Amino acid sequence: MPKLAICTASDTNLFYLVKGLILSLRRVLPLYQAEVIFFDLGCTQPELAWLEARTHRIITPKDDLNVAGLPGYAPHKLGLTIRPFLPRYAPGYDIYLWIDADAWVQDSTVIQYYLRGAENGAAAVSPEVDIAYPFMQHLPSAIQFHRYKFGQWTEAFGEDIARRMSLLPLVNAGVYAINADPLLWEKWSENFRLTLRKGMTGLCDQVALQKTLVELNRVHALPSRANWMCHYALPQKRSDDGVWIEPRLSGQPIGIVHLVAAVRRESYLRYGLLYEGGDYLSPEEVPENLREAFLAGRRRPVIGEGASA
Repeated sequence: MPKLAICTASDTNLFYLVKGLILSLRRVLPLYQAEVIFFDLGCTQPELAWLEARTHRIITPKDDLNVAGLPGYAPHKLGLTIRPFLPRYAPGYDIYLWIDADAWVQDSTVIQYYLRGAENGAAAVSPEVDIAYPFMQHLPSAIQFHRYKFGQWTEAFGEDIARRMSLLPLVNAGVYAINADPLLWEKWSENFRLTLRKGMTGLCDQVALQKTLVELNRVHALPSRANWMCHYALPQKRSDDGVWIEPRLSGQPIGIVHLVAAVRRESYLRYGLLYEGGDYLSPEEVPENLREAFLAGRRRPVIGEGASA
């Protein structure tokens, strides 16, 4: 079995979310001989003490791409720029699996998908495509989403590349697995530097990764349940066992629940979408503006919930 590093990053503002991710990995580590690498973007000493007891290594990242001072920069955005440099920060692993702080693992078997793709020399990623996502069947949503993609690609690489690349589904960079071979990592860092000519754009890490994968033809596409994008469609909770599933008839259990977009966090908490419903948190650990939603989510029924928040 390959030696696996599971990497993530957070500052104190997202600690209540990354805490759920770390706890959700307890079932994963023994199955896959994995170790957790945490990148500290500005956590408090008590938070770091909690992490030290539950991770294998804590790293303070550097400004690898010299982004400090660029338009759009903020200290926590080093969590984007470190992604192409994971083997440099933590050498000695066969495969690096990145999981964003705002995600958590529900079904540990999904890790197999990422390992198989990465073992074959590709990047195992989940395209942002599913029939439940509104832009797949609602024309106004599709038009709006395509304009958004085109704008992001244009900001990063210019209109010529945007006209071609925006035709593809977005590849999400919040969860990915790549093996230790330097080819993908080096090309990703090169493309990332190109996106920074006008500052840090919204999807700078993501479009740089996708351009790399297309150029090298090294994409191992995974199903949407391997990285469910909750801002597109809220999951359903299965009535018999409380497992989160895809929001459609015969929906399958979701492997990784990804709570994308800060503007949606209140609805996620109110809907009870945190790992174990947030049972591991006290209200004081949740940002003050989200505590009411957090407490409302804790009061939701355990079973029999539908798809609407």
